[in-house]
Amino acid sequence: MNRTLLQTCAALALLPLISGCVAFAALPVLAGSAMFAGGNVKIRSATQRPKQASALAPAASARLAVERTAGMPVGAGSGAVLTTLTALPPPDAVRDAADPWQRFAAYAADRAARFADGPDGRSVLLQRGTQLELPRMQDCAAKVPAVVIDLDAGTDFFAPRQGLSARPGLAEGLAKIRAAGAAVVWVTALPAARVGEVAEVLRLSGLDPEGADPLLLARSGEDRKQVLRDEANKDVCVIAIAGDRKGDFDELFDYLRDPRSGDSLDFMLGAGWFIVPPPL
Repeated sequence: MNRTLLQTCAALALLPLISGCVAFAALPVLAGSAMFAGGNVKIRSATQRPKQASALAPAASARLAVERTAGMPVGAGSGAVLTTLTALPPPDAVRDAADPWQRFAAYAADRAARFADGPDGRSVLLQRGTQLELPRMQDCAAKVPAVVIDLDAGTDFFAPRQGLSARPGLAEGLAKIRAAGAAVVWVTALPAARVGEVAEVLRLSGLDPEGADPLLLARSGEDRKQVLRDEANKDVCVIAIAGDRKGDFDELFDYLRDPRSGDSLDFMLGAGWFIVPPPL
């Protein structure tokens, strides 16, 4: 151990509640927003992951190992396709402007960064019993921002299977959200018994490469995603939601006699609610 490291460890040993070089190794993890990255945030309604990864796709696991060894971005190998393009694609700025997932990531990362300066106390979840004419949002007691991403396609349950690949650029967008200090939370109406399959697909696709994001799955046959979202908001502040239908933002939309009566809430689209294609 060199002299500089010895001096650093000695200084840290004098700090309250911190002792020796072990504290020095742990200190970066506890600094700033990093403490919320990598799944350290706890959500009571989240489904516990199995101790062992699901044997969902041996071939995909092998591909992931090759990508990591070659230094490729995780999930990059799953999206390679031959095309008949005769011209270069548009610049990133143009492509991002037209990609709803990139708009979601940019909004969430920006709000998460501003959240660190002082929580504004409001989530993007509607209060129960809110009036369409004068909607009110749920308060946030939690000081950790989070985004919720719905995995289900329409009203169908998510179908975890081998070969699913992430939307181009989405993994990088989620990495920016996490780096800004927000947790990424996934929700599906699938039963909790299938959490291993869901976790493995997200890991192999590169959307949750560390296997640490909270997963919200139905705990019983009568459990609803609305309940899961509301309960999660007690432990984190939901600052953005991504889904492919308005019912992914609030179940209120699924019970309107006249769907047009929900248009009064369209001001939330792009301002916390994002209509996006399925992430996988």
